[in-house]
Amino acid sequence: MNFKIPKSSIAEPLSLLASVAESRQSIPILSNIYIKAESDEITLIATDLEIELSFSVECKDIKENGETTVSARKIFDLTRSLSEDTTLEFSLKDNQLIVTALKFNGEFAILPIQDFPVVEIEKFDLETKIKGDLLADLIDQTSFAMASQDVRYYLNGILIEIEGAKVNLVATDGHRLAWATETLDAELNENKLILPRKSAIELQKLLNIFPGEVNLCFSTNQILISSNEFRFVSKLIEGNYPDYQKVFPKGEEQTLKVEKSLIQTALSRASVLSNEKYRGVKFILSKDNLRICANNPSKESAEEEIAVDYSGDELEIGFNISYIQESLSVIDNPEVEFVFFGSENSCIIKNNKNDNLVHVIMPMRL
Repeated sequence: MNFKIPKSSIAEPLSLLASVAESRQSIPILSNIYIKAESDEITLIATDLEIELSFSVECKDIKENGETTVSARKIFDLTRSLSEDTTLEFSLKDNQLIVTALKFNGEFAILPIQDFPVVEIEKFDLETKIKGDLLADLIDQTSFAMASQDVRYYLNGILIEIEGAKVNLVATDGHRLAWATETLDAELNENKLILPRKSAIELQKLLNIFPGEVNLCFSTNQILISSNEFRFVSKLIEGNYPDYQKVFPKGEEQTLKVEKSLIQTALSRASVLSNEKYRGVKFILSKDNLRICANNPSKESAEEEIAVDYSGDELEIGFNISYIQESLSVIDNPEVEFVFFGSENSCIIKNNKNDNLVHVIMPMRL
């Protein structure tokens, strides 16, 4: 194997591949990426047995076809350290991968290609197309609410729900819930699947870099997202996602509208008093006024009033301040809307520009 390729052609793929092929893998080959040079094209693949990510990169300077596997992290770190206009040369010699760039010359250990696992692709039941940046936005607007290492394993991921021409994404950790929806170009059969936490995070990174139209395919146990540049395959979480519709609060609504940056900065100041064990913040609502109060076990306290649009009943309600901050951070609108249903019930936070995004936050006793 011998080829030359500009850093600009492989830098972004290598960053994504290195993230999939974690260096902490207990199986050494899973820390490596597979590299193949053939027919004016370089194929790069990484897998952790749950996810497989592959790229096809055009390369006009292949002197000798070949394939190998090498540490994803080391090759990425090397490439990242080089200037943008650098060309790298890869070649195999004496059971090592030789990489040269400018005056750098490195010899890297390789592992047998036959040890590199191949993910078997299932037959897909549903196929459609979607804009990559649209799917990335849906993940961004919901993934913060995913559980992490919950014994209810089905919460450690994002629900993707197909309802005709609509795709809904839902995430919850039992204390908050995020729901976002978009319309597809075509109607599909109804389907539900749960994308694992790591897969959702890696997919969002991928689609932020490759925002164009992608193919989206589902089977019972797999999801596949592909374009001319990449192919992303992930296992799905087995199990039934809870009926999230029951989480949406009902009853008499009392709506507060506020400039997002105004409440964000106030919460940022209040959070100075919080720590890992105590994250409480109290909202005290009166006509066109929101008082944000925070204290901690060290008997420290803080209070700030901000102007809002609110004409409902006077209300006091407590929240985990982090949940409010994380929700606001993914709402892309200068004004947000809080809908309250009394001091004992969950509140809704949404983008007041449209109804495509809803966050539900449970109250906290303070």
